[in-house]
Amino acid sequence: MVVQKQGWRQLDWAILGSVLLLCVGGIFTIKSALHLDLHPLDMVRKQVFGAVVGVAAAVFLARTDYEILLKRAAPYLYPLNIFLLLVVLTHFGGHEAKGASRWIRLGPVQLQPSEFAKIILIGTLALFLARNSAAITEWRTVLRSLVHIGVPMLLIAKQPDLGTALVLLAIWTGMLVIAGARPVHLLSLALVGIVLFAGLWHFNPGHLLKDYQKNRLQVFLDPASDPRDTGYHLRQSEIAIGSGGISGEGYGHGTQSNGKFIPEQHTDFIFTIVGEEGGFVVCAGLLALYLLLLVRGVLIMAECEDLLGRLLAAGVLSMLTFHIVVNAGMTMGVMPVVGVPLPFFSYGLSSLLVNMLAIGVLLSVAARKHRVMF
Repeated sequence: MVVQKQGWRQLDWAILGSVLLLCVGGIFTIKSALHLDLHPLDMVRKQVFGAVVGVAAAVFLARTDYEILLKRAAPYLYPLNIFLLLVVLTHFGGHEAKGASRWIRLGPVQLQPSEFAKIILIGTLALFLARNSAAITEWRTVLRSLVHIGVPMLLIAKQPDLGTALVLLAIWTGMLVIAGARPVHLLSLALVGIVLFAGLWHFNPGHLLKDYQKNRLQVFLDPASDPRDTGYHLRQSEIAIGSGGISGEGYGHGTQSNGKFIPEQHTDFIFTIVGEEGGFVVCAGLLALYLLLLVRGVLIMAECEDLLGRLLAAGVLSMLTFHIVVNAGMTMGVMPVVGVPLPFFSYGLSSLLVNMLAIGVLLSVAARKHRVMF
């Protein structure tokens, strides 16, 4: 029998406190990014609502045994995930915005199934790998795990949402490493992926790779290759962050952000607002807060005595790390421009709720990392 520790004292307050500070900072940054809009507080209120609901959901998951919950829900989660992703691609289900069909409208709220696919796949893949841990060094297990994430990846890429598809790939890689997969298997699949991508880049059957996606990578390699679109946006982002200097231009006084030179400055490019208005000092503080969150997560994963718990923590950490590194890096021109939000900071109810659920899972693992058996 397994005796589970219960109570508020088992919550990892360093993680929960870091997340709360990130949410508050994000709300104020969103307000600054939108303060010149016609209705600047509409999105701020939605973000506050999402933060409150998300914290409640995280605490609920933290106080729930992840193993019991996952084993009961897993048979329904994966089919539900595929169903919602298929609905998004249909004309009667998906809500289209800026040429992409990624949302389902439920009254005044838009939900993005591809975001929820992240947390669902972390759970279902962790359960699959834990149940097949004895055969993780065999090709068949690695390939079955790749198929497990490959189906939703292809559906998400079709929307198109290449950024989220890459997040799923990062989650799979991190979890396979912790599960004990052989490096030669992972490297072989990486080489196959590179060859397939090169073929897709040059031949592009059925226009699977969109022109704007190719432009983003070309701009990363050569910023002058697309001076009027992606290259222009990236240049404006770099100017904004550079103009912030050490201490920034002050809250609400960013020249580039107030002039609306930055695309999606309340979502994907919100780190630009931090750099311009808060400067190096605030950017360093923000990244330090993320580092604290990730380090605490790594310690939890290392101390966890349960394979399922370690795999869940690995999935959450892989997802958050990819988001943080790519989002902050793309605004500074050191990573390709990929549409991924900054966790807990960027505007977006689906993204915020999913990240909160992920933190709830991590907190649940932390509270049960030492299981008492008798």
